[in-house]
Amino acid sequence: MRARKVVNRVYEGRTYYRWILSVSPKDIQQLGWVDGQPLKTYIRGSTLTIEPGVSIAPPRRGLRSSDLEGSVRRRSLGPQRDPIAPQRPNE
Repeated sequence: MRARKVVNRVYEGRTYYRWILSVSPKDIQQLGWVDGQPLKTYIRGSTLTIEPGVSIAPPRRGLRSSDLEGSVRRRSLGPQRDPIAPQRPNE
């Protein structure tokens, strides 16, 4: 594994850096991680621990994440009904 410091951006004369950790493909395969998978980090003392953030399923063909977000929004915009309260007929 290797850590590299690279320039992220230069803004108003100030340089901002980020760190890139290079992990071998063999190690990634053994962990079962996939490209783009969210990760969580924890720091205890001088030790950095990296864990999977959320277990993600492989992408389904034919669906985009924007399609799923839209369907969730449409459902949440509907009227909120109490399932226990009696329903009044529409006037």
